[in-house]
Amino acid sequence: MRQLFFVILSSVGYLMHAQSHQYYYQDPADSNGLGYLKVLPEGKPIGLVVRDFSKLPDMDKPSPYKFQSMLLEAGFICLYTRSSTDFPELYIEDEPMEVLESMISTVVGEHAIPDSAIFMGGISASGTRALRFAEFCKRTNSKIQLRGLFIVDSPLDLVRFYESAKGHAPSFKKGMAEEAAFMVPKFESWFGASPNTALEAYQEASVFSHSKPYKASLNHFIDLDIIIYHEPDINWWLEERGASYYDINSFDLVAFTQSMRQLGNSRIKMVSTSGKGFDRAGNRKCHSWTIVDEVQLVNWIAHCMSKSRVH
Repeated sequence: MRQLFFVILSSVGYLMHAQSHQYYYQDPADSNGLGYLKVLPEGKPIGLVVRDFSKLPDMDKPSPYKFQSMLLEAGFICLYTRSSTDFPELYIEDEPMEVLESMISTVVGEHAIPDSAIFMGGISASGTRALRFAEFCKRTNSKIQLRGLFIVDSPLDLVRFYESAKGHAPSFKKGMAEEAAFMVPKFESWFGASPNTALEAYQEASVFSHSKPYKASLNHFIDLDIIIYHEPDINWWLEERGASYYDINSFDLVAFTQSMRQLGNSRIKMVSTSGKGFDRAGNRKCHSWTIVDEVQLVNWIAHCMSKSRVH
């Protein structure tokens, strides 16, 4: 069902040029509910880049990252969405993807954006949602069809994720330990059981599963341009987080890339970084947006748009 979103705020003069941004909410009285933020470039947009967040960014707070400003300079609309109030949202069900589809459809219609110019991605669960949404659009024959996806250290295999959090939690440190304690009951709430008794449900809700590496839904990604960033610094993961290779998202991402290549997607690209991951305070952290070369990513998006879908 098409969702209605109401404009709350419009601001002009953002950044160096005459970009504008607007917040839209499903419930005008609830700025913490479902909604989206649309940031427009100067002049007629050439494309759309979507990032689904657990909370919409505050445009009054400066960002240390240049990705948005570079996209605006290149002529892209930046669309930030909040399609669910659950955390973390991994698109286990279709309903939040239907909400996202409605948001994107509205913006695409307003600005006449072709599907050859729609990109989506993000870090961690946001990247997982991008892949799941691309799969949803193919499966449902949606009018929205993504051209490319950018994935930054995202978990793909929910079976592996659960088994890691459940079985290896005693060795985890800091954020890994906190995540494991939070996620095990989350998984059991979503699926009603562990993978031992609900394996198929976990597999079907996963973008990719090591226990089913060539499941039929992977065919939905064959004609998509995909770029994946990860930083598999195992010494840091072992010493600072108590994690093994099995516990980090690289374990899924490399296997997914290999499976997609074997299925015929020659346009999937993996970028493995070293020594680039830091949090905003400057502390070492491999699971960070800082592993992304933002100039490279914007150029990759522009290059994808210049290519034909047919190869």
